[in-house]
Amino acid sequence: MSGCNGAKDNSHNKARTSPYPGSKVERSQVPNEKVGWVVEWQDYNPVEYTAVSVLAGPRWADPQISESNFSPKFNEKDGHVERKSQNGLYEIENGRPRNPAGRTGLVGRGLLGRWGPNHAADPIITRWKRDSSGNKITHPVSGKCILQFVAI
Repeated sequence: MSGCNGAKDNSHNKARTSPYPGSKVERSQVPNEKVGWVVEWQDYNPVEYTAVSVLAGPRWADPQISESNFSPKFNEKDGHVERKSQNGLYEIENGRPRNPAGRTGLVGRGLLGRWGPNHAADPIITRWKRDSSGNKITHPVSGKCILQFVAI
């Protein structure tokens, strides 16, 4: 089990795994002690990657940051797109938002459609299992009511 102190040793691991999900793209390796942006790292050379499906320009995705008609308003509401992060302000470097959690060994959007935060909600629906009369059904061994759920 990791407590508050152990969390730093394993910080930001999922966002640093290779290959990038759904691809063969290998990230630049980022050691735990170099994840934070406050740590100076002159030789940091992240891999550029945005999935072809995102570059194809679906309705839900932003255009490339280099397109002349695209100038997103970071850290604020940008038309119908919320570019504020739930984690507070994030920095912009060379016109691109930086991951507030630290280095990942990758720049670009990967499979994400937006520059900056990509907000998502994962609904979970629950109900008690009931018989045809509407009475809650209990588990034959534990005697506890059976909770059913659907999740994404």
